[in-house]
Amino acid sequence: MRILLVDDERLLLASLTRALHVQRPAWEIDTASDGVEAMRLLKTQRVDCLITDIQMPGMDGMALLMQVRRDPELARLPLILISAENDRSSVRKGMASGADDYLTKPFSAEELILSVESRLRRLEQGVDPSTPLDALKRYLKSLLTEREMEVLALIAQGLVTKDIAADLKLSPKTVSAHRQNIMGKLDLHNAAALASLAIRANLI
Repeated sequence: MRILLVDDERLLLASLTRALHVQRPAWEIDTASDGVEAMRLLKTQRVDCLITDIQMPGMDGMALLMQVRRDPELARLPLILISAENDRSSVRKGMASGADDYLTKPFSAEELILSVESRLRRLEQGVDPSTPLDALKRYLKSLLTEREMEVLALIAQGLVTKDIAADLKLSPKTVSAHRQNIMGKLDLHNAAALASLAIRANLI
């Protein structure tokens, strides 16, 4: 397994690399400080998962994402965006452009590992960045109940548990149970990841 981490914050790259080496010693970790360097590495060696910051000088994470998705040889590459921004517009923009997941700083190495491993499992199941919209919706509907699809769509809109409960006329406890079921079925681990997938499937 080879991971490429892209960020202009060298201290973050160093700390994540150390943590990943400790927790996943079999993984090979490469780093780049911007999109230009990342593309050079992607063109010269095999990479199993790309993790890139959004805000970087030169070629930023969004530009890198666009280049990767347009390249036939890289289009299926799992790609995770990381950013200090925690607003829905950033999630929407990144996911609409073909990212697989979105993590906001600060995040732990454990969260990153969960995201990487779930992305790779989904790729093995046949759900990848090039999956057509209708196929992605069918995939979600094959796993989730109608009520869970409703909850997922409201999560994508940024609603919190109490607001979802009011909208669907359910108890907050029931909504929380639905949320946990959805996470388990989709192998996702936080609300941002759920919202990301719902946005990609155009559920909002």
